[in-house]
Amino acid sequence: MNVALYEGAMQVVPVLLIALFIESRTVDRSASRTKRRWANLQDRVFAVLGIVAFMVSMLVVAGIATAGRGPAAIIIATLSGCMGLLYTRIEQRFAWDHGQQHDDMPGAR
Repeated sequence: MNVALYEGAMQVVPVLLIALFIESRTVDRSASRTKRRWANLQDRVFAVLGIVAFMVSMLVVAGIATAGRGPAAIIIATLSGCMGLLYTRIEQRFAWDHGQQHDDMPGAR
């Protein structure tokens, strides 16, 4: 049985959650209420997915749960979602740093 996906997730998911936490601490608090609410919702969804993915990975690696399509789908969806969110935040930061502020970005005027 191949548990490399689950072992990798146990290492990567905590790092992604830490990165999301650090990045969410730098969000501009002067943004509109709707934008802040949307960012908070995104952060909460990915935090919950990350915790679920980590727990599923732990159970599979420990031999309590069996590896299969369901657990693999949870892991892959979490990793894809977290990477997508980080990519979006990175793009927003680059655009903001270069003065290309848009309405959907923190700090936009």
